[in-house]
Amino acid sequence: MRNKLSIENNNLIVEPQGLDKLWSLKNKLVIPLNHIAGATLDNTILFDKKGLRSPGTAALDYYAGSFHLNNEINFYNAKKGSDIIVIQLKEEHYNRLILEIDNPRQWIDKLNNI
Repeated sequence: MRNKLSIENNNLIVEPQGLDKLWSLKNKLVIPLNHIAGATLDNTILFDKKGLRSPGTAALDYYAGSFHLNNEINFYNAKKGSDIIVIQLKEEHYNRLILEIDNPRQWIDKLNNI
């Protein structure tokens, strides 16, 4: 598991695990639930163009940190070949969170039904 998700006080808490904190340059992200526009499963998103990495890591099919493309900023912490959840945000610094997590379908249902 690269990320741990939890819901506390009407916020989604995203916590990169282990060395992923170092590679993504984030200890955690706190997103108000009302800033989540939806969530989907997309195991092919890491094959798409990601844009300029700033700051972050891109090595050996692993992407972590902030990536800037077409006036959007997306946060990645995922590796190709894994189940990846994409969380669409509104009114946030990031436009999307692209995350490798355990039980992605459960979290997709939960986030889409808030």
